[in-house]
Amino acid sequence: MERRGSEKDKARIGEDLRLFCRRKLWKLPGPQTWKILIWKIVTNTLSVGNNFRKRNIGIDANCKLCLTNDMSMEMIEHLFRDCLVSRRLWACSELGIHAELGSHLCITKWLIEWISYLGNLEGGDARVVRFLAMLWCLWSIRNKILFQGLTFHPLMFYNLWAQLVGTADQAMNASDKEVLNTMVSAGTSRTDCMMWIRESKPVCIVGEIRNCDYVRIMVDAGWRGIEKAGIGWEGILGNGQRCCSEVRKIRAESPLQAEGLGVLAVMLWAQEQGIRHLEISRDCISIVYQLAGIERVHHLLKALLKDVFEAATFFHCFAISFIPRSFNKRAHGLACKAMDS
Repeated sequence: MERRGSEKDKARIGEDLRLFCRRKLWKLPGPQTWKILIWKIVTNTLSVGNNFRKRNIGIDANCKLCLTNDMSMEMIEHLFRDCLVSRRLWACSELGIHAELGSHLCITKWLIEWISYLGNLEGGDARVVRFLAMLWCLWSIRNKILFQGLTFHPLMFYNLWAQLVGTADQAMNASDKEVLNTMVSAGTSRTDCMMWIRESKPVCIVGEIRNCDYVRIMVDAGWRGIEKAGIGWEGILGNGQRCCSEVRKIRAESPLQAEGLGVLAVMLWAQEQGIRHLEISRDCISIVYQLAGIERVHHLLKALLKDVFEAATFFHCFAISFIPRSFNKRAHGLACKAMDS
């Protein structure tokens, strides 16, 4: 009976794995390399010591992270969950996961359960990204120790962790859902958040919006690489008449930085035109929230946003607002044209 129960468990896990890989794995947020790592973990095809031992490959099969003299076999379960170092890192992470509580589960079941659980919480995508980043950090640090002869130190992990999570957050580009979750967790009601986004209330950095000589510029940025980025914008007067459109090629290290450069470029252009009352509208809500102080400023934008605030002192009124992407198609088309030029 015990053996039959075990077979049923394996069949159930196999079915869960098939459903997970078919419906969820490749749709998870984060870089594709992280998802490939998950695939190799759940299919037990990762190049760890235990799998090398099975193939009679003569390399050191002991765990590279262990700081004790136990010389534990490097298995997938041990490396990513059961190792004392891994457990401490999980517990100290933003997720605060106590890995030992699920040590009775196979690693496949453990991963699927945690990803499903985190994905269903408020800000689920951001939590899943941090979970995947933890796994990738553990794997990267293990490889540095193995191939570069380094000795494990917690700073190795946390420096890599900060870099990876920051990059992933850029890629996610702070979608509306995530920003809503951030504002709700900060104490703002979801109804008020939805009203804010739907009505597109401008955030005034300097002065207040007036009708005289008022110009609203809708801007968008495109990014396909450091050398393949562009911005485009279209200006509208207070009476609704279009007054300008422009495209520019830029150099940017990330999509978010390209968005910030677009804001600064429009402000400098407006100064050259003598425009004193300016509102910039864009579909990247993260830039709006960072300028408004609702969202923490990303490290790649600190110097850039400082230049934005300095440039804002020129205007009698300077405001920035969010508009849905469907209302910003003309600027988006100009940004694509700039990238292709």
